[in-house]
Amino acid sequence: MKTLHLLDGSAFVYRSFYALPELKTSKGFPTNAVYGFMKALLSIVKKERPRYLAVAFDAPARTRRALIYERYKARRPKAPDPLKAQIPVVKELIRLAGVPVLEEPGYEADDLIASAAKRALEEGFLVRVHTPDKDLLQLVTDGLTVVNPFTGEVFTRGRVEEKFGVPPERLTDYLALTGDKTDDVPGLKGVGPKKALELLKRFGRVEEMLKRFDELRRLVPSASREELELSYELVKLDYGAPVPPPEGLEVKKARLDELVKRLEELEMKSLVKEVRLVFRTAGQGSLF
Repeated sequence: MKTLHLLDGSAFVYRSFYALPELKTSKGFPTNAVYGFMKALLSIVKKERPRYLAVAFDAPARTRRALIYERYKARRPKAPDPLKAQIPVVKELIRLAGVPVLEEPGYEADDLIASAAKRALEEGFLVRVHTPDKDLLQLVTDGLTVVNPFTGEVFTRGRVEEKFGVPPERLTDYLALTGDKTDDVPGLKGVGPKKALELLKRFGRVEEMLKRFDELRRLVPSASREELELSYELVKLDYGAPVPPPEGLEVKKARLDELVKRLEELEMKSLVKEVRLVFRTAGQGSLF
C-alpha cells in the first residue's frame, strides 16, 4: 500500500538549532539548524525509502489562530537571526533533493500536515507523520501513525490513549481543557490532566460541556465559557488548507550535483558523503 510521509519542517529546524552547538562556515554563516535538519531527513530517507514525502513549514503571515487570539504563542521568544537565516537554505536543500515543500500564508505546518493527511487517507494511502508536536497526535488513526524523530517513539491509537488517557479523536477536547503553555492556549482554569479526564468521562466532548455549562460550572467554579470556546478553537486542526493531492507529493529525481555543490559551499563534508551514498544506493538521484 502507498504511504505518504509528512515531516514537520518547522519543528525539525527549531529543535535542531537549539539542540546542536553553534556551527558556522569559515565565512561565518550559521549552519547548525541546516546540519541537524539534513541529518534527520537523510535518516528518514535511508530507513523509509519514501516514494511520497513532503515537508511542511509555518508561513510567516499571521495565522487564523493569531487573528482570533492576539496572545497566541506570544510568550515564545522570537526566532534569533542565526535561525531565521538558515530556514531558506533548508528549504532550498529540500527542493534540490526532489522533496516537495508545503507552505501557505495563513496556515501553520500542523494544518498543512492535517489537510494533506486527510486527503491521503481518503484516497487509500497510509500516512506516517514525523513530528515531536503532541498536537498532531489528534490525527492518529488505524491508517496513520506519528513518529517522534527525536525519541523514536511511535504513536498508534493505543499508545496515544496510554499516554493521555483518551483516544486520538478525543485529544482535541483534552487539550482544550488542559491548555498549552508553550502556545499560550489558556485551557480551562483550575483543570489539569486528571480533572480533564474526569470531565471528559462525564460529558464526553467540549461541545457537550458548552451545552451544559451550568453543570460544568458547578464542578469547576472558575470555568469560563469564553476561555473554553477559545481554547477549543485554538487546538483544533484545520483540515481545509490548500494542499496537493497525495499523488502530487511524489518525490522527484534529485538535482544531485547542485545539492552536493550547495553542501560543499556550506562546508558540510560529512553530509556530502552521506548524500552521495544515499542517492548512489537509490540510483540516479531517486529515493525509491
